Amino acid sequence: MPFFLIVPIWILCVLTGVILLFFKRFRFLSMYVLLSSTGGLLASFLLSLALLFLTAKFVGGTSVAWLALFAYLAGILLGGAVGIIAGTLLARRFNRRVGWR
Repeated sequence: MPFFLIVPIWILCVLTGVILLFFKRFRFLSMYVLLSSTGGLLASFLLSLALLFLTAKFVGGTSVAWLALFAYLAGILLGGAVGIIAGTLLARRFNRRVGWR
């Protein structure tokens, strides 16, 4: 599973975001790092799992069952991109609300 690489990168992003909270100049950036990385992780996990279950249900046991693997990998990439965009928009809204740039 490719998630054995994604989770440590996410943990590193969370630690970086928490450290950035302590510096007033970079406090606004911490929300982008925290929310974008968390959104990307959650969306990539949920979308890849959903695509894996759906394709396995429809093509499982046939000669094209290998499509489930490609759907899983595509779900990781697509879900990560969607989650990062959603996290960025959420961080932007949060920063405007609290007045951090």
